[in-house]
Amino acid sequence: MGTQPAEENEPETDNEEVTVFRDREGRQVKNVKLDKLFFGELNERLEPGDLEGLSRSIKQVGVLEPILVRPVGERFEIIAGGRRFRAAAVAGLQSVPCQIKELDDVQALQASFQENEERKSASPLEYGLLCWKLANRSESLKEVADLLGKTQAWVESRINAYELYRRAHVLAKEKTFNGGQSPGDTSAPPSLGLVDANMIMQAVTSRPVNRYLAQTGGTIDDERTRLLKELSDSFPKLGPRQKRKLVSEFKRNPKGSIHLLTQKIIEEPPGVKVSISFNAEISARLTRMLDRKGERLEQWIRRIAVEELEREEQDFTGRGA
Repeated sequence: MGTQPAEENEPETDNEEVTVFRDREGRQVKNVKLDKLFFGELNERLEPGDLEGLSRSIKQVGVLEPILVRPVGERFEIIAGGRRFRAAAVAGLQSVPCQIKELDDVQALQASFQENEERKSASPLEYGLLCWKLANRSESLKEVADLLGKTQAWVESRINAYELYRRAHVLAKEKTFNGGQSPGDTSAPPSLGLVDANMIMQAVTSRPVNRYLAQTGGTIDDERTRLLKELSDSFPKLGPRQKRKLVSEFKRNPKGSIHLLTQKIIEEPPGVKVSISFNAEISARLTRMLDRKGERLEQWIRRIAVEELEREEQDFTGRGA
C-alpha cells in the first residue's frame, strides 16, 4: 500500500524549526527549539527549586502548558514558565510549546506575576524581586499594587524581603522553623519570617537611622548592611514583644551595640499584665476620683502598686535591721 498524500490544508512541518497549532482559547502556540529561547532580566529566578519531579513528568507526558515568550530579534525571551524550560532541557527535549506575545516590560512582569499566582510557585523573595522591578518602572508602590491587584503593604513587604536578601543574604519566608534554618541545614542562608524581615527593613530605613547613617562619614550602604545583618542575627533569639522593643531601642540609638542591646532585652525579667474588673458602684467612684486627679486608670493602678512595693521593701528592711 502506497503512502497517502497529505491534505491540501495541512501545514508542512518537515525540517521546519517552528510548527504551529492552536490551543483551546484559539491563541497561536508554536513549538520552539530550546536554543532559540533565553532568560532575560525580567525572568531572573533566585530560587529555581527542585526540577527532578517536573523533569520526570515532562519525560512522560511532555510540556502540557505552553511557555509564555516575547520575540527579541531572531530569538524569544522567556516571560513565564522558566521552570518548565529548565526541566524540559533536563529531560532532553529539543523544543517546547510556546505562546508568543508582543509585551512591554510592565506587561511582561504582570504576566509573570499572574503565572506565579496561579501556580503558587513563588516565594516572598521571588515576589519581592518582581515587585522591585515593577517599582523601577512605575511612579509609585501604589501603582505597582494596582497593577498586581494587591495592597501597597503587601508589595512593600515583598520588596523588603528582596532588599534584605540582596543586602544581607538573609531569606524571608512566610513561615520558618523557629525563625531560622531547618535542623542540620548549614548550607542555606539564614532565614526569617516575612513579618520579621519587614520590621527589620523598616527599622534600618527609618528617619532616625537615616540621620545617623548620614553622620557616620563612611559608606552608607555598607553601614546599613552591617545593621541589617546584626538585627537579622538577633531576631531569632527574641519573642514578638522583645523584637518590637529591640527595634524601638535601636531606632532611638542606632549607634549603640545591637548585640549588647539584645542581651539586655533577653535578660530582662518579663513584665506582668493583669486584667481587673470592678462592679458598677466601684467603677463610678474610681471614674470620679480619676477625673479629679487627671489620671488614667492604668497609671493610677501602676502607681499604687509601685508605692505598695516600696513600702513593703522598707518594712522588710526595717524588720531585718
